[in-house]
Order: sequence, then structure tokens, then C-alpha cells
Amino acid sequence: MTPIIDEIRAHRIEAFESKDNNAPVCFLATNDAQGQPQVRTLVLREINDTDLTLFINASSPKWEQLQSNPQCQVLLWYATLNIQYRITGKAELLPTSAITDNWHKRPHRAKVLDYFYDTVAPQSSTMASRDALLQRFDEINRKLSPEELQPSPAALGIRILLEQIERLDLTEDGLPHLRQRFDFINGGWSETTLVP
Repeated sequence: MTPIIDEIRAHRIEAFESKDNNAPVCFLATNDAQGQPQVRTLVLREINDTDLTLFINASSPKWEQLQSNPQCQVLLWYATLNIQYRITGKAELLPTSAITDNWHKRPHRAKVLDYFYDTVAPQSSTMASRDALLQRFDEINRKLSPEELQPSPAALGIRILLEQIERLDLTEDGLPHLRQRFDFINGGWSETTLVP
């Protein structure tokens, strides 16, 4: 039984039901080669008992950063619930089957983008203009039928092995905000109350 993980899952479901824009996503923080923080929005694929699953592309700077320093943080912020989870952990590459098994769930645009990264330009590279990018994307999209779209070797699944979770409940009820830290120790979660 993992009460904090069950709570996160329940809050995510509630956020989806509330049509919270952040329900399907998370915010991943890494450090670049100069030690500067880098934060970006990603689709959160799964919340498991001991890890989170994300999909990225090998051409992305975030993959290089995670290879250099796998320590990272993931932020979940559900504005409709006024609840934040700051999750610290270590990134680890998943087997290729993680992508293969979930490929059909990806939106068409994401599948075409993987081909774009492989054949036109890697993720985060520069283009002459937005129009130039869209033109090249459209060319690829018109060439490939949905049946031809297969997982790219550069499409990666990673899991963030959970080490620590901070929960902050900003509900306005006249009392100080609820802030707790959960540390994963010896296969279980220990709970500590923090001053908000």
C-alpha cells in the first residue's frame, strides 16, 4: 500500500475530471552542462508505485542532461485543486518495449515529430522560421500514412525512480497551508510535516 502515490493518482483523476489543463502533464527540471536549471513541460505517461514514466527523444537536450546527471525533479501542479507535488528522483532508461507498447497511444502529431527529428532537425535545433518548420512538417505528414508511422529508434521511455515527494496543499481555509515531505526509505514512505 502506498498512500502518497494513491493520493497523487486520485488527485490527477480529479484534475482530469475538473478539466485542469495540467492534468495530463508534468514539469521536468534538469541541469545543463553549465549547471543551469532547465524546466520543460512533458506529458506524464504513468504514475507507478515507485516511479513516473515519461517519453522523450534522444535528440533532445534533456536526454543529454539526464545522461550526465540523472537526478531531476518533476512538478505536478493542479490549479483546480490548489495542490502541488514536487517529486525528486533519478532518471533511468526503460526498455525499448515501453515505447513499442505505448506507441498507439501517442497523438499523430507526436509520431510525425519523431520522424521530423530523425530526418529534418533534432529537437531544440533552430529553423529559419515557423513557416519553414510547418512546411517541412507538412511534407513529412503528407508522405507518411498513419500505418507507416512506427516507433523511431530515437524515441525513448524513461522512468523517474521516486526518492522524495513534497506535497503542498494551498486550499484557502483560514489555516496555514498543508506542506508534507515523503521520503522513500527501505521500500516505504516516511512522512514529515514541514512549515509552509
